Amino acid sequence: MKKSKTCLAGRRVKNQKPKLKREFSAGCVVYKQTKVQSSKFKVQYLLGKHSGYHKWVLPKGLIEEGEKSWQTALRETEEETGVRARLVEPKPIHKEQYFFYATYKDFKGIADFSPRSKNDQSTRRVAKYQEQGGGKTKVLKTVSFYLAEHISGDPEKDHGWEMEAAGWFTYQQALAKMAFQGEKEVLEKAKKKIRELNGQPKLLI
Repeated sequence: MKKSKTCLAGRRVKNQKPKLKREFSAGCVVYKQTKVQSSKFKVQYLLGKHSGYHKWVLPKGLIEEGEKSWQTALRETEEETGVRARLVEPKPIHKEQYFFYATYKDFKGIADFSPRSKNDQSTRRVAKYQEQGGGKTKVLKTVSFYLAEHISGDPEKDHGWEMEAAGWFTYQQALAKMAFQGEKEVLEKAKKKIRELNGQPKLLI
């Protein structure tokens, strides 16, 4: 007996692999150093606890149209944690790549979700993917991390809605809190770079 075209079409749709989308984000490893002795400094690193998945992470976000990646990194840092920072150097210290699947429900668990605008690129991404034909969308994400130094802002008081908490931590404290291995590697690179920049091994980090 012949199989109908409808059944064959249905099978093709069912077994079809999801289309691959690409996302590009940028973030910062922000540090501040305080002199504690004549030749020694205490260095602390900025982390935020994400409001959606409740894990401690580095500030980061999607690169919006017309932005350079370093501009995104600084903007997202200030929006998420309330901290203004300056880049230590113009090139990222690390690039992280990974896959994930996006679904619209990803955003529904964030109670105080308040997009910056109707057309906000970072809040529309999953809906847009669905409109283009997919419920679950496989996404290849690339995140560029920059090293930056604190200028102003108190993350405990000034963090935005995307973080339920934020603060400064020593290297060991930060490592213990951080959820993702890739970001721990970024922190390690930042620590080494700060030592190089200071030209001395007497940093208490």
